[in-house]
Amino acid sequence: MAVSEQASRSPGSTLSRYFAREALLPVLLSIGGLTLVVLTRDLVGFTELVLNRGVGAGLMVKIAFFEAVPIAATLLPFAGLIGSLVALGRLGADREILALEASGVSAARMAGPVARVAAVLALATAALSFFAAPAAQRGLDAAFDQIARSQPWTQIRPGAVNRFGGWQLEAREVGPKGDELRGVLLWTPEIGETIFALTGRVSAAENGEVNLELGSGSLVLSPELGPRLLRFDRLTTTLPASEQARPLDPADRFQAMSLELLGHAALYVGDHATSVGATREWHRRFSQPITTLLLGFLAVPLFLTRSHFSRAGGSVLGIGVTVATFALAQLGEGLTQAGITDVAGGIWLPNGVLAIVAAISYALARREGVLRRALDRPSERRGALQSLPGRRPDKTHRRALPRYVSRRFLQLAALVFGGLLAAYLIVDVMERLDWFARYRATGGEVLRFYAARIPLLASRVVPMALLVASALIASLLAAEGELIGMRACGIPAVRALAPVLLIAIAVTPLFFVLRNVVVPRTNALADQLKQTEIKADYYEQLAESQKTAVWQRVGSRVIEAARFDIERGDARELTIYELGEDGLPVTRSDARSARHIGRGVWRLRGSARLELAEDEITRVPARSYADLGEEFSDQVDSMHLSVAALQREIELIAAEGYDTTGLRVDYHVKWAEALACIVLPFSVLLFAVTGPPFPAPAQTLLVSAILAVGHVLLTGVGTSLGYGGTLSPPVAGWLPNVVFGGLVLALGARVWRRL
Repeated sequence: MAVSEQASRSPGSTLSRYFAREALLPVLLSIGGLTLVVLTRDLVGFTELVLNRGVGAGLMVKIAFFEAVPIAATLLPFAGLIGSLVALGRLGADREILALEASGVSAARMAGPVARVAAVLALATAALSFFAAPAAQRGLDAAFDQIARSQPWTQIRPGAVNRFGGWQLEAREVGPKGDELRGVLLWTPEIGETIFALTGRVSAAENGEVNLELGSGSLVLSPELGPRLLRFDRLTTTLPASEQARPLDPADRFQAMSLELLGHAALYVGDHATSVGATREWHRRFSQPITTLLLGFLAVPLFLTRSHFSRAGGSVLGIGVTVATFALAQLGEGLTQAGITDVAGGIWLPNGVLAIVAAISYALARREGVLRRALDRPSERRGALQSLPGRRPDKTHRRALPRYVSRRFLQLAALVFGGLLAAYLIVDVMERLDWFARYRATGGEVLRFYAARIPLLASRVVPMALLVASALIASLLAAEGELIGMRACGIPAVRALAPVLLIAIAVTPLFFVLRNVVVPRTNALADQLKQTEIKADYYEQLAESQKTAVWQRVGSRVIEAARFDIERGDARELTIYELGEDGLPVTRSDARSARHIGRGVWRLRGSARLELAEDEITRVPARSYADLGEEFSDQVDSMHLSVAALQREIELIAAEGYDTTGLRVDYHVKWAEALACIVLPFSVLLFAVTGPPFPAPAQTLLVSAILAVGHVLLTGVGTSLGYGGTLSPPVAGWLPNVVFGGLVLALGARVWRRL
């Protein structure tokens, strides 16, 4: 019977239930894995809050759950697509769909069972989007509010500006718990000046307010007001509740609103930004379940476009469609910002495109089934002819096993790396959509920003990609009986998988270069793009409306201005304090504006200068120029520094008399983190080759997940204990590698005994 003449029998409920069972595990693994990957960004922060900042572990577990629910709601449509494609790939690879076509059930008819699974997932997406995610967001807000009221110091970081109403606080050094400060700057809105203090202490007051006690400080009033010098031994004040009540990054406030409240906010004409934000969130919640359905309808046409069927192929297709869908979401946001379409049109654009593509793909896919392709594969026939007796074997048979294992491992590593990078990128883009909208970022600005940010995301993925790819290749070789066959030929599994270990070792120095050469430069570029392009107009308006106490530390100077534009070489309402050995100002220079003329030298306009002694203040002739250096830095962020640059920063800060424990911990972490590319793959491979019988694929993947989470948590615990002074910086930085190195030795000894 010709394929074109096959009867189009409809699949029954048995086939639908069978496919649902096949798709269930891939869907669960996809949603669980993607959500876990995203949450790993915050795990280190969680350990820091629990071990050093005094937040209870139970509360942090609750916060992790509250964060996971909205993430799962966003990723469930794409997990459904990936799970369906993986299940279809398995059915195709095992010739089950071929058998269905031979029985008269067209492969295109699998759209029915897939659509039923998609409908169930759409209902789950709707439940998460409409009810669970907003409730989780409200629970998250309540948990952070509890932390902010009882422990307001949790969000204070050294070198970072913390806002309390109109007040602004910065400390050069912050104790492990967060309530002990050194090298304090306090901006007071009542007088519009900065108070300097050697020490400070933070405690909780009522209604979320913060008690601040400063010790051994001074206040220098502007020459326009005096001038005056005020010194004090002890000063206490109460700051308003923090504007940044969260110890972690804040989320969009509209995500916590119910549908009814969103509807009212969308119709609110008093605030355009509120109306637009609520409208965007309202449409987003309704679009997500529809996206789940459309991706389900698209799964079968995508599956039928492939000439070879496999689980891995299904994963690649799913990841590709996921990235394309989020690219369409960003395109819709850009069209909205350009005024080409309204908010609803921008939100629903991806679903409109998916609907058109699904309809066209399904119509084309019905013309050709699996059976016809199975009967017409010239490449496979050529391969079969080459294997006939009497043909000369290919010259590439030498070292065929290492090449075969290396090729499969690299394919899996590329697949996993792409999937994890896409997951990170997708969530990062979704979290910043409202941020881009708030600052009216153009499509070109967004593309340039992510071109600079992708190396950072990629560096977070590499060790996990090697770990998961190692688990997958060991699982696949074991499940397909190849490890047993190698063992029967006298080749131990460890020797067969040695190319995987060699590749992991080769990747390690490349990863070190990525983290310590490429990422610091691209991070600096991304920050520059964010400040000088995306936020430029916002800061311009803010600077014109009020003085915001932008602090910059350059050596022994503190530079304060209403506005800095390093790119344009412009500053306004500039104040330069030169600090003495005790950290208090000894001179103050003011200028209405300043212009960068090259090599770090700025020309001052409308300048005045004061010199400060123990009991007196003297006005001296003002300088027309100031050497501020070519680079400003308001916060030491080790992520932006290479190992050598971080070492220099440690020496400079230590020379000023401040504690460098935290930076020294980061220094050793930078040296040690590259070894994760070795110890993680080694650990899972040594577990997987302890046979025969070899562990089941599910066991190996579960162990890899445990190893990944364990490594992240152990890194967080080590750094937190190092920051708190419990462990020395070298021990804190190398702790994960020491523990996992011991695990590798133990597993290696176990394998040696088995051999």
